[in-house]
Amino acid sequence: MSPSTVSVDDFGFSPSAISGQTNRILDSPEFKATDAQRAFLQYVVEKTLAGHADAIKGYTVATEVFGRHEDFDQATDPIVSIQANKLRRALERYYLVAGQNDPIRIDIPKGSYVPTFQALAPLSVEKPPPISRKIAAIHDSGWPTILVQSFENLTGNRDLEYLGIGLATEIALEITRYQEIRVLRQRPDGRQRRASDIGVRFVLCGSIKTDATGLKVIVNLVDGPTGLHIWVDSHRTDLNPAELISFEERIASTVVSKITCEDGIVVKTLAPESKKIPPEELTTYQAMLRFYRYLIDFSPENFLNTFAALEQACAKEPECGLAWSMLARLYSLNYSLELFDLETPIEEAAAFAERSVKLDPANQRVRTIMAFILLFKNELSAGLAEVDHALRLNPNSLVFGENIGYLMTLFGDWQRGPALINDIIEQNPYYNVSAHYALWVDWVRQEKYDRAYEETLYFRRPTLFWDPLLRAANLGLLGRIEEGVQAGNNLLQCKPDFSKRGRTLIRHYIKFDEIVERVILGLGRVGVDVS
Repeated sequence: MSPSTVSVDDFGFSPSAISGQTNRILDSPEFKATDAQRAFLQYVVEKTLAGHADAIKGYTVATEVFGRHEDFDQATDPIVSIQANKLRRALERYYLVAGQNDPIRIDIPKGSYVPTFQALAPLSVEKPPPISRKIAAIHDSGWPTILVQSFENLTGNRDLEYLGIGLATEIALEITRYQEIRVLRQRPDGRQRRASDIGVRFVLCGSIKTDATGLKVIVNLVDGPTGLHIWVDSHRTDLNPAELISFEERIASTVVSKITCEDGIVVKTLAPESKKIPPEELTTYQAMLRFYRYLIDFSPENFLNTFAALEQACAKEPECGLAWSMLARLYSLNYSLELFDLETPIEEAAAFAERSVKLDPANQRVRTIMAFILLFKNELSAGLAEVDHALRLNPNSLVFGENIGYLMTLFGDWQRGPALINDIIEQNPYYNVSAHYALWVDWVRQEKYDRAYEETLYFRRPTLFWDPLLRAANLGLLGRIEEGVQAGNNLLQCKPDFSKRGRTLIRHYIKFDEIVERVILGLGRVGVDVS
């Protein structure tokens, strides 16, 4: 049956309007979905428009979209439910940041893979209270500051007044855990906690409403100097009083992960502003922004700029543990990846990391970076203990959880590591995609090379040799030789001396002989011989 056989009455919209909305979503840069998730969306919409919604089952999606074989079993391979959850989050994000004024909202309700279509009312974004010029000024120290305001109660129920105060308090407490952003709380009556001239770059505010399903909370992040809303998020729950405290905690954890992580809203907003500042003029936080930028593209120019900026920052602010830990991480990256002809011995990286731990022992990022250094020093027991220490500092962190899971996995904790990574991926759309490297290692350990290959689809750093390395080895292990040869050629273009240095480079990250040998076997099958 073709789409022309269904009518407006079937969905409330014409098939062409629904197809147009689907294309609008797929074409938008704000629809953050993988190619497989895009194919998933297109498949279920087209099936529904063709009158075959009843055929959209987990099995058909797995075999027709994700290439699973006829013996696919949902009980042992949850790929469809996992990808459906990710697709739901990608759709929700799209409608929050780009699709507020679209005519049709496409959703995939939980418990089903059949899409629904409904008229979209424009998202109501409350205007935050006025920001004084004094509050909007940027803090002289260069560390970003967020003023967290109590959420406005728009429910009409005065008994819910406490919820707006509680949400703001939970968010402020969660931000303080990461120690890179200064936090101020505004009193419920609107008066500032401090009367002195304290600069605030961002204001976090929001509102609480009731709708047909219960409570709806809208969160806004506002750029202080301009008053522009630069980010908005929404959350829903029912009105069960017993659930409201955990609801506050979930919102706080999710919101803070999205605004404070290495690729989060604050970093994306501030990084371009310091791009052309010479290293010697950067504040410590601006030097850290250079480090975050380098982790995205691994370009030689950014490495050298970041190297100079962090060395300057440590010289100017020697009591800042975060600066020393990031310099340690930069040294260790160059040591373990052999990127540039610079002296960055792992012993110096370890000394920097140890100094950072002494200066800032309760900082989760500092502890996590210390564990990275111990990985490269082959101190696996000490490294796993350091990872456990980092996790205890904030067990529910969505900012560092995938990095901790990554390290657990590489240290050989095959149960907790992958489970933690997958949990964070489910909850945080801004998670660090490097976590997929560790998942790849675990699938290769289990000799599940199809599943391992799926992880390689997330690798998007063409200038970093690990991306084509994993792809080439995986394709060799799968017997897909022609594709693997191309990936192997890409590997040798990125790292011309890989045949000589490959075993050492692999062992920096993979500490178990049987996995290393499988990787080398796969590479050999596609023409990359490792001495």
